Amino acid sequence: MDNIKIKEQELLQTLSKLDLFTDLVANSKKKIVDLETVKTDLEVEKKDLIEKLSTFESENKLLLKQLTELKNKNLSASSNEDLNDKIITIEDENNKLRKEIAIMEEELEVSRYKVLEGEKKQKKVSEKLDELNQETENLFEKDEW
Repeated sequence: MDNIKIKEQELLQTLSKLDLFTDLVANSKKKIVDLETVKTDLEVEKKDLIEKLSTFESENKLLLKQLTELKNKNLSASSNEDLNDKIITIEDENNKLRKEIAIMEEELEVSRYKVLEGEKKQKKVSEKLDELNQETENLFEKDEW
């Protein structure tokens, strides 16, 4: 009779551990999905910023070409000054976008690292669950009820 109670307690402990690991696996999966969503969002935002940067660079080249043409036509100094101001503004915006892209690339790298860590943790939890399942099977096979 004592043997059955001991087996029953061991089974209850094993079931309790299984519930705990099941919760850990579920939470790990949710965190991985959340990190992948963040990663996707950052990649989309990075792509948008790269497109904006490309647009500004194109505009910058066009403005530089226009400035050269204006200088060749000897237009008034004020016209050249306005164009110079526009070029400086666009160059400032280009630099700001480059900095934002660099920051986003760093954030994307961190997100990738977190996803990898989450996958490693999930693998460990799965391995532990397999061990517990094996222990449970061994308990059932060891002594019949």
